[in-house]
This record gives sequence, structure tokens and C-alpha cells, in this order.
Amino acid sequence: MALTDPGLYTERTQAALGHRYRLDEMVAASRERVLFQAYDLILKRRVSLRVNMYPDSIVRDWFLREAEALAQLDHPAIRHGYDAGIIGDLAFRTGSWIEGESALDALQRGPRPIPTVHALARDILAALDHAHSRGILVRRLVPGSLLLGPTGRGTVTDLRYCSYTLSAIPPGHEPSGLEFMAPEVRHGERGDPASDVFTAGAILYYAITGREPPMDVRKVERPSLLRPTCPKAFDRILMRALRAASDDRYLTPAEMLEDFASDAGTYESPAVSPGEPAPLQNTEHWEKRLRRALGDDYELFEALGAGGFGRVYRVRDLHLEREVALKVLHPYLTAEAPVVERFRREAQLAARLHHPNIVDIYDIAGRAGLLWYTMEYVRGPNLAQLVDREGPFPLDLVLQMLHQALLALAHAHAAGLVHRDIKPENLLLAPDGTLRITDFGLALALRGEGKFGRATSQSGTPQFASPEQLLGERVDQRSDFYSLAAVAYFILMGETPFPGGTPEQILARQTADRFPDLRAKRP
Repeated sequence: MALTDPGLYTERTQAALGHRYRLDEMVAASRERVLFQAYDLILKRRVSLRVNMYPDSIVRDWFLREAEALAQLDHPAIRHGYDAGIIGDLAFRTGSWIEGESALDALQRGPRPIPTVHALARDILAALDHAHSRGILVRRLVPGSLLLGPTGRGTVTDLRYCSYTLSAIPPGHEPSGLEFMAPEVRHGERGDPASDVFTAGAILYYAITGREPPMDVRKVERPSLLRPTCPKAFDRILMRALRAASDDRYLTPAEMLEDFASDAGTYESPAVSPGEPAPLQNTEHWEKRLRRALGDDYELFEALGAGGFGRVYRVRDLHLEREVALKVLHPYLTAEAPVVERFRREAQLAARLHHPNIVDIYDIAGRAGLLWYTMEYVRGPNLAQLVDREGPFPLDLVLQMLHQALLALAHAHAAGLVHRDIKPENLLLAPDGTLRITDFGLALALRGEGKFGRATSQSGTPQFASPEQLLGERVDQRSDFYSLAAVAYFILMGETPFPGGTPEQILARQTADRFPDLRAKRP
């Protein structure tokens, strides 16, 4: 008979292996096997010590066959096998000790954070691909035997039902966790790489939704129906992985992993020479590059606009599960370290501003040669878009816009921050009529001073810059007031106060002391 008293498990294991291993804690016990956290007295390291005390030699052979399977593999997402043997009627094996908890325990607290599931997908699929390269099909992954480390990284620890052990599995033995096995494997077939695609998809489905996939795969619901913030890529990838027919799934875990990587993952891009403006890529190429650079942090939805500094996108923050606006800068702007440092410093200052009429900055980050910052997503057009669509504003609305903008500027100026780039594109109108100013202080960080202060608008001309800014002189809060007055003229009249094709032309008109006659154009 098998032992049932935990004390007897420990006593017998200590008697057989105490000369080599110190038993620190019994972690788990079943009818067939016991798991200890132990310490290797020779190699001075913690190990997992699994012991089989079942008297049936068939079960013991199965246990040792699994140890052989683990020894064939060498991957960071698969528990490493160190040693195995038989002492008397006790079989044992040791392997790497993994800090963490089972996916089953973690999921008792609810679905995993979306970025964690992204990382878990990479771990599992890479592990399966490695096993296949060694001729082993895993066939069954269940939450109880998938360990999650403190950072959420996954480790496969159980190969009892893999193709390598098939000949040793006791006749008539029925595995648990059938809902995580491909239909053909449930029915006794050996399976193929697409069978492991299914078991990976089932685990990831459970991790992202908190629900086990139904036995009838025809009843599997799209993850986004169960968790609305789930990225659409998960819908597409997991629904394909969980199809009933193996031919309809991904052919291999590597193919499934590549599909994940097309939406999230690391991406290395060629360096851009300092000072050389890189040609703007087409939208599809740019978005693919950005999607990979954003990795597990953001889901890309749509482009909101583009300008001289970069492009703005509506994205979902996958950590906080909320929509934000993300502005990614053109690489040539950030090719020099001093520019990046100046930009980060200005962003830190701007992030301290909290006012109803100022767009909050949330974060600044970069990866793979791209630099971006995220900010509050305002569901509304900018003033340039409104004028283009609807024409000049009524006077009372212009006064409302001015009042709100001045409140925002007063708050920023009191904090010692000058905007330096007030223009219609940087003034947003929320659905409730609130004016929101964006990009505080970030323009100068990217442009530097330079000739004409390098002030620009979306059209590429400094139509809203103050004379002192165009002259390259030091600017203060009065420059913001000048630019705001130019914006007020624009939204009231539908044109800029000092039109011109070049900075020189605009500066000449500004300094000619001939202010446009508002009443003549709009009585």
C-alpha cells in the first residue's frame, strides 16, 4: 500500500536521502508522489526533490521515464532535471527549485494581468517549441503543474503524459485536466505539434479569462466577451489555437509564437544616424514597428494624428486596462542623448501639472530605438480640426476658450513651466466643452533653441510663435500669451493673424506694427 501519513513520507525520505539532501519542507503529496523543497548538501543549492513511494513497479517506471524526459530538455521555461535514482523501494528525482506558485493558485485570485499573459505565452510556446526540437510532444499542460514566478514568468514542471512517457503510462490510466488537452489526445491519440498548440491555447485562455475552456470546443467564447479589455489579438490567436481539428490550428507553437510577436514582443531596428531625419515610413510599416516596440505594455488601436515630432495613437494601457493617448517621436529627433535627457526632464516637469484644462502626462518610456510618452486620452478634436470642419467660432465660444486656456497657463506659469508651443493643434476640446492643453514644455526639449526658435505648427510654419521666439531669444510666459492671442484670432477669423510661407515673412509682418483689423473682417 502507498503511504498516507506525511510524517512517514518525511521519515522514509530522510532515511534514504538524508546523507545528500536536507529536507526543508513538504510542498505537496499525492497517492503516487511527494514533493519536497530540499537543499543539496554537496552542491550547496536548493532543489526540488520528488519522491515516488508507490509499490507498483509500473507506476515507478513511469515516474523514472518522466525523469528521463525532463533530462532530455534544457530550456529556462522547463524545470531542469538534476539527478534521479532508486534506493530500495523508493524512486526519486531532483530538479531546479522554482520560487512562485502554481497557475491554479494564482488564478484563484482572478484572471492574470494582460502583460503577464503576454509573457506567459512566450514562455509556454518557446518551451513547447524546444521540446519539439528534441522530439518530445508535451500533450498536456494544466494550471496545477505550471509554476508562475514572482514576475509571472511560467515554468513547465510536469511531463507525465508527454510522448516520451507514453509506453510507460499504466494501462487504463485516465489523466485529469482533460479540458486542457486537445480533443485527439483526449481520445488516446499520440497527437502532433498542433496538439500542443491546443494545450497552450487552453492554458492561456484560462489565464486571460479566469475560466477553464469548455470540453466542447464549439462552445468556446471569444476572450473579449468574458473580459472586454482583452486585446483583439488574443481573440484571433486563441480562437484559432482552440479549434477542434488540428489542421485548423497553428501547425506549430513556433508559428503561434510568431503571430503573438507580430502584435507584441521585442523588436530591434537599425540605428538612425544623429542629425539625419529619417524618411517617414508608410503607416503600415510604422505601426508594425511600433506595435512590436510597445511589447506587452500597450495595445494599439488607431492613429489620432501626425506632425513634425511624431505620431499620436489611441492605445490601451494593458497594465491599468484603460485607454490613453500615446505620442511616439520620430527617431531622428531622439538620436542624440542630450536631446533625450532634455526631453525626459521636461516631461517630468510637465507631469507635475494637474489642472482641469491641462492634459495629464502619465509616463515616458522607450524601446528598440523609439521614444514615446503617454497622456490622458481626450475624446475630442483639436481647435485646428474644428475650424477646418466648422469654420470660425462664435464670439462667446472664443471667450470661453480663452478663459479656460488662461486658467491653465496661469497654473503652469505658477509652477515655473512655459508651454512654448501654444497652437490650435495643441488645444483639444473635450465632449463636455472643456478645453484641454497638451504638450506642455515638450516642444523646446525636442527642438532646442536654434534659428527662429524652431517653432512650428502642423503646416510646418511658425504661424503662432511670438517674435522673440522667432528671433531665437529667451522666452517666458509672455510668449505663451502672444501665441494664445494668435490662436484666438485664428478660431475667430478662420485664418492666422500674420500669414506667410516662411519664418522671415511672418516675423516681418509681426514687427511691422500693422495689426489685422478684426472689425473690418468680422463686424
